[in-house]
Amino acid sequence: MGYDGVGGTAGYRAVSRRTLVRGGALAAGLGTAALGGAAAAAGLGGSGASGMVDVRDHGAAGDGSADDTRAVQRAIDAVRDTGGIVFFPPGEYLTGKLTLRSRVHLRGSGGDATILRLRPGANSAILESDGYSRLNGTGSGEGITLFSVRDLTLDGNKAKNPDGGYGLRVYGYGYELTEVIVFNCRNDGIVSEWGPIGALPSQSHQMEARLTAVRTHGNDGHGVNFQGPHDSMFLNCLTFENGATGFRLAGDSMGTLMVNCHAWGIKQNVSFDLAATGIACMNCYADLSGGVGVRISRNDCRWIGGMVLGYNNIDPHPEIGVQFVPGLQPDEPSGCLIDGKVVNCGTAAVDFGADRGLSSVRLSLSQPGAQDEQGRLIPGSGRGWIGTPAPTTQVEITQGLGHPDKNLVVRPAFDLRAQPTPARPGDGSVRLFAREVGGRTQLCAMFPNGAVHVMATEP
Repeated sequence: MGYDGVGGTAGYRAVSRRTLVRGGALAAGLGTAALGGAAAAAGLGGSGASGMVDVRDHGAAGDGSADDTRAVQRAIDAVRDTGGIVFFPPGEYLTGKLTLRSRVHLRGSGGDATILRLRPGANSAILESDGYSRLNGTGSGEGITLFSVRDLTLDGNKAKNPDGGYGLRVYGYGYELTEVIVFNCRNDGIVSEWGPIGALPSQSHQMEARLTAVRTHGNDGHGVNFQGPHDSMFLNCLTFENGATGFRLAGDSMGTLMVNCHAWGIKQNVSFDLAATGIACMNCYADLSGGVGVRISRNDCRWIGGMVLGYNNIDPHPEIGVQFVPGLQPDEPSGCLIDGKVVNCGTAAVDFGADRGLSSVRLSLSQPGAQDEQGRLIPGSGRGWIGTPAPTTQVEITQGLGHPDKNLVVRPAFDLRAQPTPARPGDGSVRLFAREVGGRTQLCAMFPNGAVHVMATEP
C-alpha cells in the first residue's frame, strides 16, 4: 500500500504501477551489499518487493527549507506493520522529531549526501525510538528492536534550538548504526539505553547493539552516551570536540566491546569514560588537551593495546592519561587490566587515587613534563603517576627518562611487598617473598621442606 500525500492516516490507496516499478529499480540499484542484513530482516525479495519506500513518494521535499516531518513519518509508518526499508535520496531534510519503529530500517545515500537537520525551535531529538519518554530510566525489557540506521547525517542545528536537541535517542536493543554522522546537537549526539541482562527474551539472539563507523562531533553534551544494551559492539567509531565526554559507557552497558575507536578534542573533558562493569577497549586511541584520556570507575574494565596522547598541558585543567575514580560500590574500581602507552600528559600518566586493587597496570610512558613560557620545566608536571596503587594491584611502568646513561630498563621489574611467611612451595619449586624482621625488610627464598634462606637484608 502507498500513501496519497493527503494529511492524516486515512489516505491510503493502492500504489500505482509506476511506483512499484520505481521501488523495484531502487532496490536493484542499492544492491545487496548496501542493504545488507536489513533486507533479510525485512523479508525483502525481488525487484517488486513492497517492503521499501522512498520518502519523496510520501511528500518529502529534501530541499532544506520545507518541513518534511510529517512526510518522513508517513514513510516510516507505511512499513511499520510489515517491517522494511525507508530510503532517503540525496538532499537536506528539515524535520522535527521522528519516531523509530521496530524492524524499520532507515537508509540514506551517504553521510555527505543525505542530511536530516532539526528544524528551528523543535528542541527535540531528530530520531527517537517509539515509547522513549515512557521507558527512559525504567530498566524495562520493553523497547524497539531489529531496526537500523545507516549512510546519513543527523544535524542538531543547535544555533536554532537553544532549549535542547539530540541526534538520536533510543530505548531498545538488537539494532545497528552504520556510517552515521551526528553533530551540532545542543545536548548529546547519541543516547542509547535498555534494561538489564535479565530483560532479554529467552529465545532472542539480538541482545546487543552494533555501531560501526559512527562519527559524532561538535555536540554540547556527550558524543555517545551509551547506557545499554549490554554486550554491544563499537567498531571504527570516532568522536571529537564534544562539550562533555567522547564515549561514555554507563548504566546497563556492561560487557560492551570497543575496537579501533578514537576520541579527541580540546573541549572534551574525558575521551573514554568506562562507567559500567566489564567494558573492553582494544587498540583505541585518546588524544586530548587537558582532561582525562581514560576514566575508570567500575570493576573488570580493560584498556588493551591503546594509546593516550596529551598536549602536555596543565592549565586550566589537569591532564591525565588513565584515571581511577570512585565507583558505585565501595570496592570499585578493581580487577581492571591496563596495557598500553601514555605520552605527553601534562599532569600524570596514571592517577591511582581510587584504585581498589586486584588490577594490573602495564604502561610504557614518555612524560617530558610541561614547560612555562620561558621553556622551564614546571615542577610536579609530567609525572609517571599520582596517588598510590592498592597493595593487590600489580604495576609495571617504564618511562624514558631523557638521560642516555639511565635509559636502560630490564624487564620484568617487580616489587615484593612484606607479608606473613607464606605456605611451603610444591616439590621442585622455590618461593620468593619479602618479610620484615626488626624493622628491616628481608628478601627470602623458601624451599619445599620449609627452610628459609635470607638472600638480602635492608641495610
